[in-house]
Amino acid sequence: MGKRRTLPDQTGSGIQPLVTPGQIWSISVVTGVFLAVAVALLLIVSHVVLSMRETANTIDDERATAAAAAAVAALERRLSLTVRDNALWDEAYDAVTSDTAQAWILDNWGIKDYPLYDGVIVLGSDGAVLSAYLEGEPFDPSLVSGAPLMTLAARARDGDDAPVSGLAGTGEGIAAAAAMPLRRFDMDPAASRDNPVLILLKVMDEAIVEVISKDYQIAGLTLQSDPLANRLNLALKDVSGAPIGFLSWPSRQPGDRAFERLQPMLVVAGAILVVFLLMVLAAGVLESLRLRRIAAIAEYQAKRDPLSGMLNRSGFMEALEVLAPNTTPGRPLTLHMLDLDGFKQVNDTWGHAVGDILIAAVAVRIAGFQEYFAAIGRLGGDEFALAQTGSLPPGGLAERVIQAFSVPFTVGEHRITVSASIGHATTTEPLNPAELMRRADMAMYGAKDAGKHRALEYRTEMERRKG
Repeated sequence: MGKRRTLPDQTGSGIQPLVTPGQIWSISVVTGVFLAVAVALLLIVSHVVLSMRETANTIDDERATAAAAAAVAALERRLSLTVRDNALWDEAYDAVTSDTAQAWILDNWGIKDYPLYDGVIVLGSDGAVLSAYLEGEPFDPSLVSGAPLMTLAARARDGDDAPVSGLAGTGEGIAAAAAMPLRRFDMDPAASRDNPVLILLKVMDEAIVEVISKDYQIAGLTLQSDPLANRLNLALKDVSGAPIGFLSWPSRQPGDRAFERLQPMLVVAGAILVVFLLMVLAAGVLESLRLRRIAAIAEYQAKRDPLSGMLNRSGFMEALEVLAPNTTPGRPLTLHMLDLDGFKQVNDTWGHAVGDILIAAVAVRIAGFQEYFAAIGRLGGDEFALAQTGSLPPGGLAERVIQAFSVPFTVGEHRITVSASIGHATTTEPLNPAELMRRADMAMYGAKDAGKHRALEYRTEMERRKG
């Protein structure tokens, strides 16, 4: 037999262990690094998610606050357009400065349930109250914060021929107010600063707040006298800057809801984080596009006459300024100034509300000729302007428009017949729009003086007759 072999002593120095302390240390370090990176990533992802949650809440809160402020501004803007229509009115100026002012104001402005405004205050040249009606009933203007209204009237007198608007507190809540001095249409605005001042009021009642809530997507919107805790609040300030109320609504907290949905999936934070960031980015882009659309709509409405739907004076003048420089002998520009005959009798007989409905019906009938005109606008009162380009004979086109008024208008139970007088002026070269309007206006007044219900072309002889 051979010699028995014995195993070496594995505790001796001659045999190396399977895992050395250095390897254990290296593995521990690498493991710790990976754990530290994982923890850091978890903390970073958690911080980003929490920050995104707060950011989403803040963005939505700021959107809602901006939308609420835009809604109040839109209410004031609509009221300003209405007060301008009523202040630049020959008949109103004559009536308010006459002995029959009280009765005329009641018949024309003291109307109950009128959609464009709820109340009217007429101040005399000395600032004293001539008349005041709210919802068709006389009321004490002292119930409306007096000093801000006097400030509004003073600003209107010192303004640049534009309505002045703001908010005012009433005995029952808050109202939007717009003011402008009364004057004849052809009166120099600088000479009207001592004229009576017309102030229209629109009460911000529950119906108005509900419309704002629906149109501007502000759920739970309410009108409060004081700010509410744990809610978003927009201070409503009068013209002097003093708070008179608050629009309050709950924050939608879209970030919190998103966080609650994503919390169970934080173990896969990498993939979810990418998706979440893309969703937030997409939501921000869509929200930005939506707000831009709202701004575009607001700008569009600012250039429109709310009663007729046509361009208002500023919108029409802007269109005319675009057309005028492109005028050539081969593409002349004609401006038609149209004024209704007998419109004053309509207001005198059936009141201003019927007159407003008639204006809207007239606008519809004129719109039937829109294919022949590059721009159509209502300049105020019963005066319309129509811009024509091209070689179609303007006299024949004007006669066709006049003939369209031969069919009576039906307004409720009334059949009303009004005719139109048109003055038109043509230029074959670029001409200042204001000068073109002056010529067409002169021709229109010539048509009026010649017996109405006719069209008259501007001739240079009119300048000599005028002189």
